[in-house]
Amino acid sequence: MINHTRYLTKVLVVTLIAGAASVAQAGRGSSGASIKAAIASNSADAIVSELERAEFLPCVGCISEVIKLVDHDSPKVRDVAGWWLTRRGAREEMLTSMHARLGGSDPIAARNAAQVLAAMRDHTSVPVLGSYLKQPPDEQSGRAAARALGSIGHPAARAHLVTAFSSSLPGVRAASVSAIRDLRAKIGERVIMDASALAPLFADADAEVRREAALTAGYLGDKAAVPALIAQLSDSDAQVRKAAAWALGELKDGTARPALQAALNDAHPFVRSIATAALKKLR
Repeated sequence: MINHTRYLTKVLVVTLIAGAASVAQAGRGSSGASIKAAIASNSADAIVSELERAEFLPCVGCISEVIKLVDHDSPKVRDVAGWWLTRRGAREEMLTSMHARLGGSDPIAARNAAQVLAAMRDHTSVPVLGSYLKQPPDEQSGRAAARALGSIGHPAARAHLVTAFSSSLPGVRAASVSAIRDLRAKIGERVIMDASALAPLFADADAEVRREAALTAGYLGDKAAVPALIAQLSDSDAQVRKAAAWALGELKDGTARPALQAALNDAHPFVRSIATAALKKLR
């Protein structure tokens, strides 16, 4: 007869060993030839997978090939290329090159540079990205610059992002408001600011901007935003109303109760659901 206890114990041990071996191989198992083959295939998934496997691969000859990927058509590839290059001796060279792109006149090159800098997360890029964000030539590169500032997370980015709240490009305004939520005063600590800078954005002409303003107000925890969020519960866009209901729940201000109760009759089920959850938080 089989000793089931001993059998199950053996299976568990084998499983744990296999799992440990799998973890130990994470970021390993690639080769220079495999990287070049993945790049030659031009498959975004293949390139991303291979560079992730090559996290710890010492391949000086691969650097020149991976550098070319910062201009790949796929955002996923550009992101993983930046991430991979930060782990190589080309870091300073890449920072200098990407900063120079942000000072040029090509918005696509600037967009790609911002995405690479987001992956590199080097605080020395904050002034360069902030300067670009003041007057980006298009929404794509402006959004990328704002997102990069958020990804880097340095508190010095706050002033640059707040300035961009008044950008003429709605996508830049939205991305800048969103990026505020990624900033950190220290590791594990949020950047503290009041919601006064968000005031014009609650009634912005663009629904995405209004939604991001509501989410950021809830994140910041400033109850001064409650009246504006209550007004947003009547917004024409359901996503804005949903964000406002969530934010009011986060702020836990009892004056929002009547408006949230009215939102229980909203035409959109998601708004009703979030309003229900928000009311529970007020209790």
